Amino acid sequence: MPIYSHSRLETYQNCPLRFKYLYVERKEKLVQSIETFLGSRVHETLEKLYRDLKFTKEDSLIELLEYYSSIWEKNWLDSIMVVKKEYRPEHYRDLGVKCITDYYHRYHPFDQGRILGLEERIFINLDGYRIQGVIDRVVQREDGVYEIHDYKTSGHLPDQATLDKDRQLALYQLGLQDRWKDVKEVELVWHFLVFDKELRSSRSKEQLEQLKEKTIELINEIERAKNKDDFPAKESVLCDWCEFGELCPNFKHLRKVEDLPKDEFLAEDGVQLANKYVELSERKREAETNLEKIKEAIFSLALKENLQTIRGSDHKLKIKIEQREDVPNKSQEVRAKLEDLIRRVGRWNEVSELDRYALLRKLKSQDWDRKTIEEIQRYLITKEDRRIYSSKLRPQDSK
Repeated sequence: MPIYSHSRLETYQNCPLRFKYLYVERKEKLVQSIETFLGSRVHETLEKLYRDLKFTKEDSLIELLEYYSSIWEKNWLDSIMVVKKEYRPEHYRDLGVKCITDYYHRYHPFDQGRILGLEERIFINLDGYRIQGVIDRVVQREDGVYEIHDYKTSGHLPDQATLDKDRQLALYQLGLQDRWKDVKEVELVWHFLVFDKELRSSRSKEQLEQLKEKTIELINEIERAKNKDDFPAKESVLCDWCEFGELCPNFKHLRKVEDLPKDEFLAEDGVQLANKYVELSERKREAETNLEKIKEAIFSLALKENLQTIRGSDHKLKIKIEQREDVPNKSQEVRAKLEDLIRRVGRWNEVSELDRYALLRKLKSQDWDRKTIEEIQRYLITKEDRRIYSSKLRPQDSK
């Protein structure tokens, strides 16, 4: 039976290729982001706070911060990735201190309910699939309501509408209700620690049923992708934090050359090809701009001097300027009147709902009665076709 989790589902939705690296090929992460590192250390510190409370030991804020500092030092690796170069690791470390301090002051003495689980592993069975997750904290209040708590160190504060659609904690609610049959009412609680904010949401039975259906659909989609080995890369702002940048076809060349010395960088094959392509593309755009200016000058000369042929050194140009009828486009006011007329005379389906080519063919073929054709022609617009044909001079043209 395939085992999924919210993080796996979210990974697939964010980037199927990253899902493949992590969960199909099970590649080892090449790097860890400092945001992930920070989140892990803060989670561990708050877990210690509540685990000690279960044994009637209340940690002081100083004890917690000392613990946080020790596990930061113990787990730190120089390879940890800092994407936002304007911040140093010390800034993130201090941010963790702020998160823990704010939380401690807000909830001390931590008597908001009875703790039933910390880092509680939960399982949900859905139509032959198994989903697992880990709940940061499960609490039962005095009024009997269960709470599922989740700590977030994200620098983004979502709105209520986003939280009301959140999948992760709602899945945990399903697992909790399967485990304990007395779970009737559940509140989902997020602690956005960077902002010192607590946000809440709840789900109805109907919403939970819809969640089951959508989750099964998504898992079925992933299973089909596995069968077809179809995991395209999906670019987004999250790519800067991806652990597989050196493998991803969208980013591996960027990673390969970004730290090369200047002389090696400029000599690298991909860099040279990219530079040449851009150079030629810019030349092409410049040439096209100049060509349009020359064409306008040719048409002006042809009209001024009544010319249909202009001779060059070894080529001649044939100039054609013709007036033709055309259908007004949808932005033109007369278009609505033309559409109304064609509907009134019962010809709408014959011109494919006013396809310009179909209508002009009908008018040219004279299939319709003369009165209808004349009425329609009142709403047509006049366009000017301008063309230039180049040909090499023949020997007799040079005489």
